[in-house]
Amino acid sequence: MQNKLKTTLKNLNAVMLITTAALLQVSTANAHTEVTTAAAKQVQASCQCFSVQVYGQGPAIILIPGLASSGVVWQSTVEALKDKYQLHVLTLAGFAGVAPLAQKHWPHGYIATQQQAILDYIEQNKLDKPIVIGHSLGGFIALSLAVNNPEHITAAINVDGLPALGELFKQSAASSFEAPNNAFDPVAMAKSMTNNTDWQQRIVADMKRSDGMTSGRVMGELMQQDLRPVLNKITVPVLTLGALLNGAPYSTPEQVQASYEKQLENAPKAYHQIVYAPDSRHFIMADAPEWLNSQIALFLAKLPVTY
Repeated sequence: MQNKLKTTLKNLNAVMLITTAALLQVSTANAHTEVTTAAAKQVQASCQCFSVQVYGQGPAIILIPGLASSGVVWQSTVEALKDKYQLHVLTLAGFAGVAPLAQKHWPHGYIATQQQAILDYIEQNKLDKPIVIGHSLGGFIALSLAVNNPEHITAAINVDGLPALGELFKQSAASSFEAPNNAFDPVAMAKSMTNNTDWQQRIVADMKRSDGMTSGRVMGELMQQDLRPVLNKITVPVLTLGALLNGAPYSTPEQVQASYEKQLENAPKAYHQIVYAPDSRHFIMADAPEWLNSQIALFLAKLPVTY
């Protein structure tokens, strides 16, 4: 267990470089996600929480990218689904050129604010229980909506997100963490997240267009979230797509799969399933786009026709 944690920590060193300062600023009040408070709802009227591009016609799907990513990451999925679905593609505030939110608009945390903004968007646009698909941070948000607000969505797809990312750092972190010698290198980080060289350049470009303070604080906040105890509240279909090369070369595919299964073991098997991309790093849409879109299509085809 100690060796497994050590190798995982090495793989996430680059992430920690941009989050250390943020962790000092994020309140412990953000340790869980609450999206139902009146105060959280009140800030939405003046909150420009995300930009949206809409494609196609049909049942609604909301697609959420990850931290410091643009909605363009969903381009191949949009092309695959737009003939049958209406796709609402978000880019979250502070990321990939979208203006950051003033901190007064997220007093209860960025993630809770975004979840409430998505619920408001569903209501304001009269979307009939959309399907929510998210990658990484977006995958966490999709999982959280399935846990906390199942009455507002039909189903959720979590693309390589974890319910408790920070748990990887909690056990013996002080003794096993090895700090890197060099400054944060976005190119190296991008290479760790996809084998596709064109996508590596895209990821770096999105990072550079993102607000550094937002990226750091949101990652710090995400590290404190833990949905594991409430995953048993899921009552809508949920698909998790895991990338088995996400930890390479420091973690084996078997270790990555074991981590997923441990973190998601509390999700009801009647509603939740996990499928693994064997040859993909974190950005499955970059390394295995056809596989990703086929898994999404298979999952959507099994949903009740009432949506």
